[in-house]
Amino acid sequence: MQHRLPSWLAAGSMGIGAAVGLCATGMGAIPEASGDACKLLTAAQVSNVLGVQVDEGAYSLPGHPQFCVWREHGKSEMTAQNVQVNFLTSRQYEAPKTGPFATGSESALGNDAYWANTPGFGFTLSVKQGSTYFRVQSRPIPEGMARKSDTPADKAKWDEKEKTVERAIALEVLKKL
Repeated sequence: MQHRLPSWLAAGSMGIGAAVGLCATGMGAIPEASGDACKLLTAAQVSNVLGVQVDEGAYSLPGHPQFCVWREHGKSEMTAQNVQVNFLTSRQYEAPKTGPFATGSESALGNDAYWANTPGFGFTLSVKQGSTYFRVQSRPIPEGMARKSDTPADKAKWDEKEKTVERAIALEVLKKL
């Protein structure tokens, strides 16, 4: 038995598909940040800040060298402490600055810097130095995502540790720019 879609559904689907195609064509390519984030830090620098041995930086998105992660040596992705650094475009830098997760500015880092705290991801520190923009995110918590739930006091302690690590990493990155 053959089933047919109602004509209104088929026509509507084609109309939506055409509109999306036209919009995508009209928008052009979305600008992408450039730079090799893995060249900004050595494993020794990240290890010194995190307090654990990490592997050399690795691209977190294949084919996109602007995204780099340094992970704790010998641990799985779920449990490894890590630091991530990625280059941003000016738009990627500015957009979250006043968004719902923005938590305030950070002084004495680059020309401008601010914090964001995204539920489920934690804090990120975004920094502007001249025409270069980058973001630092860390997970300096032993056992990482595999941890059991923490008390509010534990959460506050880990939040402060994230900020301390991200500030220190940003200072190291700024030395290279």
